[in-house]
Amino acid sequence: MAVFSISYRPQQTEFSVENGDFSALEIRDAGNGSGFHYFFDTKSNKLITDFVLEDRPRVATLCQVTLIKKEGQYSPRFRFWKKDKTKLGKQVLEYEVGETEVTKIIKASVDTDDAYQNLWKVIHFLEGFTDVALPDNNFRVVTRGSAQLAKAFEGQDKGTILEAVKIAVGGELTEEDLRLMSNRKAQLEVFGQLLHDDEFFEEERARLDKRGPEAVWQHFFEENSWIFGYGLKLVACEPLSNDKLERITTGANIFTGAGKRSDAVMRTKGYVSSLMFCEIKTHKTALLEGRPYREPDVYQVSKEVSGGVSQTQKTVSKALTLLSRQLHDIYEDDGTPTGIQVSTIRPKQALVVGSLDEFSVGGAVNPEKSASFELYRNSIQDVEIITFDELYERACFIVREG
Repeated sequence: MAVFSISYRPQQTEFSVENGDFSALEIRDAGNGSGFHYFFDTKSNKLITDFVLEDRPRVATLCQVTLIKKEGQYSPRFRFWKKDKTKLGKQVLEYEVGETEVTKIIKASVDTDDAYQNLWKVIHFLEGFTDVALPDNNFRVVTRGSAQLAKAFEGQDKGTILEAVKIAVGGELTEEDLRLMSNRKAQLEVFGQLLHDDEFFEEERARLDKRGPEAVWQHFFEENSWIFGYGLKLVACEPLSNDKLERITTGANIFTGAGKRSDAVMRTKGYVSSLMFCEIKTHKTALLEGRPYREPDVYQVSKEVSGGVSQTQKTVSKALTLLSRQLHDIYEDDGTPTGIQVSTIRPKQALVVGSLDEFSVGGAVNPEKSASFELYRNSIQDVEIITFDELYERACFIVREG
Protein backbone atom coordinates (compact mmCIF):
# COMPACT_ATOMS: atom_id res chain seq x y z
CA MET A 1 0.00 0.00 0.00
CA ALA A 2 1.37 3.42 -0.97
CA VAL A 3 2.08 5.90 1.82
CA PHE A 4 1.36 9.55 1.08
CA SER A 5 3.94 11.96 2.45
CA ILE A 6 1.59 14.94 2.07
CA SER A 7 -1.33 15.20 4.46
CA TYR A 8 -4.51 16.64 2.94
CA ARG A 9 -6.15 19.70 4.41
CA PRO A 10 -9.43 21.03 3.10
CA GLN A 11 -9.00 24.36 1.33
CA GLN A 12 -10.35 27.45 3.04
CA THR A 13 -12.66 28.16 0.10
CA GLU A 14 -14.42 24.76 0.16
CA PHE A 15 -17.84 24.01 1.60
CA SER A 16 -18.90 20.48 2.53
CA VAL A 17 -22.34 19.78 1.08
CA GLU A 18 -22.61 16.71 3.31
CA ASN A 19 -21.95 18.45 6.64
CA GLY A 20 -22.08 22.21 6.00
CA ASP A 21 -24.77 24.62 7.14
CA PHE A 22 -26.35 26.24 4.08
CA SER A 23 -28.21 28.76 6.23
CA ALA A 24 -24.89 30.38 7.13
CA LEU A 25 -24.12 31.29 3.49
CA GLU A 26 -24.56 34.75 2.06
CA ILE A 27 -23.30 36.44 -1.11
CA ARG A 28 -20.11 38.51 -1.04
CA ASP A 29 -17.93 40.18 -3.66
CA ALA A 30 -14.77 38.25 -4.47
CA GLY A 31 -12.84 41.35 -3.40
CA ASN A 32 -10.22 41.21 -6.16
CA GLY A 33 -11.82 43.61 -8.61
CA SER A 34 -12.92 40.80 -10.94
CA GLY A 35 -16.62 41.57 -10.56
CA PHE A 36 -17.30 37.96 -9.57
CA HIS A 37 -19.25 37.08 -6.45
CA TYR A 38 -19.15 33.97 -4.29
CA PHE A 39 -20.89 32.68 -1.22
CA PHE A 40 -19.52 33.59 2.20
CA ASP A 41 -19.74 31.23 5.20
CA THR A 42 -20.59 33.50 8.15
CA LYS A 43 -19.90 30.73 10.67
CA SER A 44 -16.37 29.90 9.58
CA ASN A 45 -15.78 33.44 8.27
CA LYS A 46 -14.50 32.38 4.84
CA LEU A 47 -15.29 32.88 1.17
CA ILE A 48 -16.75 29.78 -0.51
CA THR A 49 -15.87 29.08 -4.15
CA ASP A 50 -16.26 25.30 -4.29
CA PHE A 51 -18.93 22.93 -3.01
CA VAL A 52 -17.55 19.48 -2.13
CA LEU A 53 -20.00 16.97 -3.58
CA GLU A 54 -18.01 13.84 -2.76
CA ASP A 55 -14.95 13.38 -0.54
CA ARG A 56 -12.82 10.24 -0.96
CA PRO A 57 -9.36 9.41 0.44
CA ARG A 58 -7.46 10.50 -2.66
CA VAL A 59 -9.97 12.32 -4.86
CA ALA A 60 -12.68 14.88 -4.18
CA THR A 61 -15.45 15.89 -6.59
CA LEU A 62 -16.21 19.60 -6.48
CA CYS A 63 -18.63 22.06 -8.02
CA GLN A 64 -17.29 25.56 -8.34
CA VAL A 65 -20.05 28.18 -8.26
CA THR A 66 -19.31 31.67 -9.52
CA LEU A 67 -21.98 34.38 -9.35
CA ILE A 68 -22.20 37.12 -11.98
CA LYS A 69 -24.30 40.14 -11.07
CA LYS A 70 -26.82 41.17 -13.73
CA GLU A 71 -29.62 43.71 -13.29
CA GLY A 72 -29.64 43.40 -9.52
CA GLN A 73 -29.59 39.59 -9.48
CA TYR A 74 -26.88 36.95 -9.54
CA SER A 75 -26.54 34.48 -12.38
CA PRO A 76 -24.63 31.31 -11.39
CA ARG A 77 -21.90 29.63 -13.43
CA PHE A 78 -20.79 26.07 -12.71
CA ARG A 79 -17.51 24.21 -13.09
CA PHE A 80 -17.25 20.55 -12.11
CA TRP A 81 -13.81 19.14 -11.42
CA LYS A 82 -11.88 16.39 -9.65
CA LYS A 83 -9.19 17.33 -7.16
CA ASP A 84 -6.07 15.35 -6.38
CA LYS A 85 -5.95 15.30 -2.56
CA THR A 86 -2.45 13.85 -2.50
CA LYS A 87 -1.05 17.24 -3.54
CA LEU A 88 -1.11 20.62 -1.89
CA GLY A 89 -3.41 23.35 -3.13
CA LYS A 90 -6.01 23.14 -5.84
CA GLN A 91 -4.48 20.44 -7.96
CA VAL A 92 -6.72 19.03 -10.67
CA LEU A 93 -6.56 15.27 -10.80
CA GLU A 94 -4.32 14.05 -13.60
CA TYR A 95 -4.21 10.66 -15.27
CA GLU A 96 -0.97 9.54 -16.81
CA VAL A 97 -1.24 7.79 -20.18
CA GLY A 98 1.82 5.77 -21.14
CA GLU A 99 3.44 6.30 -24.53
CA THR A 100 2.61 3.45 -26.87
CA GLU A 101 2.19 3.00 -30.61
CA VAL A 102 -1.54 2.50 -30.05
CA THR A 103 -3.69 5.61 -30.59
CA LYS A 104 -5.68 6.52 -27.50
CA ILE A 105 -8.79 8.69 -27.45
CA ILE A 106 -9.27 10.53 -24.16
CA LYS A 107 -12.77 11.83 -23.43
CA ALA A 108 -12.98 14.56 -20.81
CA SER A 109 -15.77 14.03 -18.28
CA VAL A 110 -16.53 14.56 -14.61
CA ASP A 111 -18.39 11.66 -13.03
CA THR A 112 -20.96 12.83 -10.46
CA ASP A 113 -22.98 9.59 -10.34
CA ASP A 114 -22.10 8.87 -6.73
CA ALA A 115 -22.57 12.49 -5.72
CA TYR A 116 -25.90 13.21 -7.39
CA GLN A 117 -27.75 13.68 -4.10
CA ASN A 118 -25.32 16.35 -2.93
CA LEU A 119 -25.44 17.99 -6.37
CA TRP A 120 -29.20 18.34 -6.01
CA LYS A 121 -28.70 19.85 -2.57
CA VAL A 122 -26.68 22.62 -4.19
CA ILE A 123 -29.28 23.12 -6.96
CA HIS A 124 -32.17 23.26 -4.47
CA PHE A 125 -30.20 25.71 -2.34
CA LEU A 126 -29.71 28.00 -5.34
CA GLU A 127 -33.40 27.68 -6.21
CA GLY A 128 -34.41 28.89 -2.78
CA PHE A 129 -31.91 31.76 -2.67
CA THR A 130 -33.95 34.86 -3.53
CA ASP A 131 -31.03 36.83 -4.98
CA VAL A 132 -29.94 34.07 -7.38
CA ALA A 133 -31.72 34.03 -10.75
CA LEU A 134 -32.02 30.63 -12.43
CA PRO A 135 -33.55 30.13 -15.90
CA ASP A 136 -37.28 29.57 -15.40
CA ASN A 137 -37.57 25.79 -15.28
CA ASN A 138 -35.40 25.43 -18.39
CA PHE A 139 -33.34 22.67 -16.84
CA ARG A 140 -36.42 20.53 -16.24
CA VAL A 141 -37.98 18.23 -18.79
CA VAL A 142 -41.36 19.69 -17.76
CA THR A 143 -42.38 22.50 -15.43
CA ARG A 144 -43.12 21.71 -11.81
CA GLY A 145 -46.87 22.08 -12.37
CA SER A 146 -46.73 19.78 -15.41
CA ALA A 147 -44.70 17.27 -13.45
CA GLN A 148 -47.30 17.23 -10.67
CA LEU A 149 -50.07 16.80 -13.24
CA ALA A 150 -48.18 13.95 -14.91
CA LYS A 151 -47.67 12.34 -11.50
CA ALA A 152 -51.40 12.58 -10.79
CA PHE A 153 -52.20 10.76 -14.04
CA GLU A 154 -49.48 8.15 -13.59
CA GLY A 155 -50.90 4.65 -13.95
CA GLN A 156 -54.31 5.90 -15.13
CA ASP A 157 -55.88 4.50 -18.28
CA LYS A 158 -56.45 6.66 -21.38
CA GLY A 159 -60.20 6.83 -20.76
CA THR A 160 -59.73 8.38 -17.32
CA ILE A 161 -57.24 10.94 -18.64
CA LEU A 162 -59.51 11.87 -21.56
CA GLU A 163 -62.47 12.30 -19.24
CA ALA A 164 -60.43 14.59 -16.98
CA VAL A 165 -59.38 16.73 -19.95
CA LYS A 166 -62.99 16.88 -21.19
CA ILE A 167 -64.06 18.27 -17.83
CA ALA A 168 -61.22 20.80 -17.93
CA VAL A 169 -61.87 22.11 -21.46
CA GLY A 170 -65.56 21.29 -21.82
CA GLY A 171 -67.30 19.42 -24.63
CA GLU A 172 -66.43 16.16 -26.29
CA LEU A 173 -62.77 15.25 -26.77
CA THR A 174 -61.26 12.11 -28.24
CA GLU A 175 -57.81 10.59 -28.25
CA GLU A 176 -57.58 11.57 -31.92
CA ASP A 177 -58.34 15.20 -30.96
CA LEU A 178 -55.44 15.20 -28.51
CA ARG A 179 -53.11 13.68 -31.08
CA LEU A 180 -54.09 16.25 -33.69
CA MET A 181 -53.65 19.16 -31.29
CA SER A 182 -50.23 17.93 -30.22
CA ASN A 183 -49.07 17.37 -33.79
CA ARG A 184 -50.38 20.73 -34.99
CA LYS A 185 -48.56 22.59 -32.25
CA ALA A 186 -45.34 20.84 -33.24
CA GLN A 187 -45.89 21.62 -36.92
CA LEU A 188 -46.65 25.24 -36.06
CA GLU A 189 -43.18 25.45 -34.53
CA VAL A 190 -41.71 24.04 -37.76
CA PHE A 191 -43.69 26.59 -39.78
CA GLY A 192 -42.26 29.41 -37.68
CA GLN A 193 -38.71 28.11 -38.05
CA LEU A 194 -39.04 27.72 -41.82
CA LEU A 195 -40.31 31.28 -41.97
CA HIS A 196 -37.74 32.96 -39.72
CA ASP A 197 -34.65 30.73 -39.53
CA ASP A 198 -32.66 30.58 -42.79
CA GLU A 199 -30.25 27.97 -41.43
CA PHE A 200 -33.11 25.69 -40.37
CA PHE A 201 -34.76 26.15 -43.78
CA GLU A 202 -31.58 25.08 -45.59
CA GLU A 203 -31.20 22.06 -43.28
CA GLU A 204 -34.77 21.00 -44.12
CA ARG A 205 -34.13 21.46 -47.83
CA ALA A 206 -31.05 19.22 -47.61
CA ARG A 207 -32.83 16.66 -45.41
CA LEU A 208 -35.77 16.42 -47.79
CA ASP A 209 -33.44 16.47 -50.80
CA LYS A 210 -35.43 19.26 -52.48
CA ARG A 211 -33.96 21.30 -55.31
CA GLY A 212 -35.47 24.66 -54.40
CA PRO A 213 -37.33 26.57 -51.67
CA GLU A 214 -40.70 26.22 -53.41
CA ALA A 215 -40.37 22.44 -53.17
CA VAL A 216 -39.71 22.71 -49.42
CA TRP A 217 -42.92 24.69 -48.88
CA GLN A 218 -44.85 22.37 -51.19
CA HIS A 219 -43.76 19.39 -49.07
CA PHE A 220 -44.61 21.15 -45.81
CA PHE A 221 -48.10 22.09 -46.95
CA GLU A 222 -48.65 18.59 -48.33
CA GLU A 223 -48.01 17.30 -44.82
CA ASN A 224 -50.08 20.05 -43.18
CA SER A 225 -53.03 20.85 -45.43
CA TRP A 226 -54.99 21.81 -42.27
CA ILE A 227 -53.15 25.16 -42.38
CA PHE A 228 -55.44 26.15 -45.25
CA GLY A 229 -58.45 25.04 -43.19
CA TYR A 230 -59.60 28.45 -41.99
CA GLY A 231 -56.83 30.45 -43.60
CA LEU A 232 -58.55 31.59 -46.80
CA LYS A 233 -61.62 33.83 -46.52
CA LEU A 234 -62.33 31.97 -43.23
CA VAL A 235 -63.88 29.08 -45.17
CA ALA A 236 -62.90 25.57 -44.07
CA CYS A 237 -60.99 23.82 -46.87
CA GLU A 238 -59.44 20.40 -47.34
CA PRO A 239 -57.57 18.53 -50.12
CA LEU A 240 -59.59 16.85 -52.85
CA SER A 241 -58.16 13.55 -51.61
CA ASN A 242 -56.03 12.46 -48.70
CA ASP A 243 -52.79 11.98 -50.59
CA LYS A 244 -51.66 15.35 -51.96
CA LEU A 245 -52.43 19.01 -52.64
CA GLU A 246 -50.65 19.34 -55.99
CA ARG A 247 -52.86 18.07 -58.81
CA ILE A 248 -52.89 17.92 -62.61
CA THR A 249 -55.62 20.21 -63.94
CA THR A 250 -55.20 20.08 -67.73
CA GLY A 251 -54.24 17.27 -70.07
CA ALA A 252 -54.52 14.01 -68.12
CA ASN A 253 -56.26 15.49 -65.10
CA ILE A 254 -58.57 15.27 -62.10
CA PHE A 255 -61.59 16.29 -64.16
CA THR A 256 -61.28 13.79 -67.01
CA GLY A 257 -59.44 11.12 -65.03
CA ALA A 258 -56.73 10.24 -67.40
CA GLY A 259 -50.94 18.14 -67.73
CA LYS A 260 -50.71 21.53 -66.30
CA ARG A 261 -50.34 21.33 -62.52
CA SER A 262 -51.63 23.51 -59.70
CA ASP A 263 -49.64 23.66 -56.45
CA ALA A 264 -52.80 23.04 -54.44
CA VAL A 265 -56.30 22.06 -55.49
CA MET A 266 -58.76 21.99 -52.60
CA ARG A 267 -62.47 21.95 -51.97
CA THR A 268 -64.54 23.77 -49.40
CA LYS A 269 -66.26 21.61 -46.81
CA GLY A 270 -70.01 21.34 -47.12
CA TYR A 271 -72.83 19.36 -48.71
CA VAL A 272 -71.71 20.69 -52.10
CA SER A 273 -68.04 21.54 -52.30
CA SER A 274 -66.57 24.45 -54.22
CA LEU A 275 -63.19 24.21 -55.89
CA MET A 276 -60.22 26.25 -54.75
CA PHE A 277 -56.93 26.60 -56.64
CA CYS A 278 -53.78 27.83 -54.93
CA GLU A 279 -50.30 28.68 -56.23
CA ILE A 280 -47.46 28.58 -53.70
CA LYS A 281 -44.28 30.65 -54.09
CA THR A 282 -41.75 31.21 -51.25
CA HIS A 283 -41.52 33.49 -48.22
CA LYS A 284 -38.47 35.16 -49.79
CA THR A 285 -40.29 36.12 -53.00
CA ALA A 286 -40.35 39.91 -53.40
CA LEU A 287 -43.78 41.53 -53.17
CA LEU A 288 -42.74 44.82 -54.79
CA GLU A 289 -40.17 45.94 -57.32
CA GLY A 290 -37.06 47.40 -55.74
CA ARG A 291 -37.41 50.90 -57.20
CA PRO A 292 -40.44 53.25 -57.19
CA TYR A 293 -42.46 53.51 -60.40
CA ARG A 294 -41.98 57.07 -61.72
CA GLU A 295 -43.30 58.85 -58.61
CA PRO A 296 -41.17 58.35 -55.45
CA ASP A 297 -44.16 57.07 -53.44
CA VAL A 298 -45.57 54.66 -56.04
CA TYR A 299 -44.37 51.05 -56.06
CA GLN A 300 -45.50 48.34 -58.43
CA VAL A 301 -45.84 44.70 -57.47
CA SER A 302 -43.05 42.36 -58.43
CA LYS A 303 -43.12 40.21 -61.55
CA GLU A 304 -43.44 37.15 -59.29
CA VAL A 305 -46.64 38.47 -57.73
CA SER A 306 -48.28 39.65 -60.96
CA GLY A 307 -47.06 36.50 -62.69
CA GLY A 308 -48.40 34.32 -59.88
CA VAL A 309 -51.82 35.98 -60.16
CA SER A 310 -51.83 35.42 -63.93
CA GLN A 311 -50.65 31.83 -63.47
CA THR A 312 -53.50 31.11 -61.05
CA GLN A 313 -56.10 32.72 -63.31
CA LYS A 314 -54.82 30.85 -66.37
CA THR A 315 -54.83 27.51 -64.54
CA VAL A 316 -58.45 28.01 -63.48
CA SER A 317 -59.50 29.22 -66.93
CA LYS A 318 -57.99 26.20 -68.67
CA ALA A 319 -59.45 23.79 -66.12
CA LEU A 320 -62.96 25.22 -66.49
CA THR A 321 -62.91 24.90 -70.27
CA LEU A 322 -62.93 21.13 -69.71
CA LEU A 323 -66.14 21.26 -67.69
CA SER A 324 -69.62 21.48 -69.10
CA ARG A 325 -71.66 21.01 -65.94
CA GLN A 326 -72.09 23.11 -62.79
CA LEU A 327 -71.50 20.00 -60.68
CA HIS A 328 -68.62 17.75 -61.63
CA ASP A 329 -67.25 14.41 -60.44
CA ILE A 330 -63.61 14.27 -59.33
CA TYR A 331 -61.23 11.50 -60.41
CA GLU A 332 -57.75 10.40 -59.38
CA ASP A 333 -54.95 10.98 -61.88
CA ASP A 334 -55.29 7.36 -63.05
CA GLY A 335 -59.05 7.66 -63.63
CA THR A 336 -60.27 6.18 -60.32
CA PRO A 337 -63.52 7.90 -59.17
CA THR A 338 -63.23 9.64 -55.79
CA GLY A 339 -66.94 9.94 -55.10
CA ILE A 340 -66.56 13.72 -54.69
CA GLN A 341 -68.73 16.24 -56.52
CA VAL A 342 -67.70 19.89 -56.70
CA SER A 343 -69.31 23.07 -57.88
CA THR A 344 -67.49 24.70 -60.80
CA ILE A 345 -69.08 28.14 -60.47
CA ARG A 346 -66.39 30.78 -59.83
CA PRO A 347 -63.78 28.61 -58.07
CA LYS A 348 -61.82 30.27 -55.30
CA GLN A 349 -58.26 31.22 -56.19
CA ALA A 350 -55.30 32.07 -53.96
CA LEU A 351 -51.62 32.98 -54.23
CA VAL A 352 -49.32 32.42 -51.23
CA VAL A 353 -46.25 34.60 -51.67
CA GLY A 354 -43.62 36.63 -49.83
CA SER A 355 -43.72 38.22 -46.39
CA LEU A 356 -44.90 41.58 -45.07
CA ASP A 357 -41.54 41.90 -43.30
CA GLU A 358 -40.33 43.21 -46.66
CA PHE A 359 -41.93 46.57 -45.84
CA SER A 360 -40.20 46.90 -42.46
CA VAL A 361 -37.18 49.17 -42.11
CA GLY A 362 -35.51 49.38 -38.69
CA GLY A 363 -38.61 47.96 -37.01
CA ALA A 364 -40.98 50.48 -38.65
CA VAL A 365 -43.27 49.86 -41.64
CA ASN A 366 -42.74 51.86 -44.84
CA PRO A 367 -46.29 53.22 -45.36
CA GLU A 368 -45.83 53.91 -49.10
CA LYS A 369 -44.73 50.34 -49.84
CA SER A 370 -47.43 48.85 -47.64
CA ALA A 371 -50.14 51.01 -49.22
CA SER A 372 -48.98 50.17 -52.76
CA PHE A 373 -49.19 46.44 -52.03
CA GLU A 374 -52.57 46.65 -50.27
CA LEU A 375 -54.08 48.74 -53.09
CA TYR A 376 -52.95 46.16 -55.62
CA ARG A 377 -54.17 43.04 -53.88
CA ASN A 378 -57.50 44.64 -52.93
CA SER A 379 -58.03 45.46 -56.60
CA ILE A 380 -57.73 41.78 -57.59
CA GLN A 381 -61.20 40.31 -57.20
CA ASP A 382 -60.73 36.69 -58.23
CA VAL A 383 -57.43 35.84 -56.52
CA GLU A 384 -56.73 36.23 -52.81
CA ILE A 385 -53.09 37.18 -52.26
CA ILE A 386 -51.87 36.06 -48.84
CA THR A 387 -48.31 36.29 -47.52
CA PHE A 388 -46.54 33.47 -45.69
CA ASP A 389 -46.43 35.39 -42.41
CA GLU A 390 -50.19 36.07 -42.65
CA LEU A 391 -50.81 32.37 -43.29
CA TYR A 392 -48.62 31.56 -40.28
CA GLU A 393 -50.64 33.90 -38.04
CA ARG A 394 -53.88 32.31 -39.24
CA ALA A 395 -52.43 28.88 -38.49
CA CYS A 396 -51.60 30.12 -34.99
CA PHE A 397 -55.24 31.13 -34.63
CA ILE A 398 -56.40 27.65 -35.66
CA VAL A 399 -54.15 25.95 -33.10
CA ARG A 400 -54.33 28.36 -30.18
CA GLU A 401 -57.79 29.79 -30.48
CA GLY A 402 -59.72 27.29 -32.61
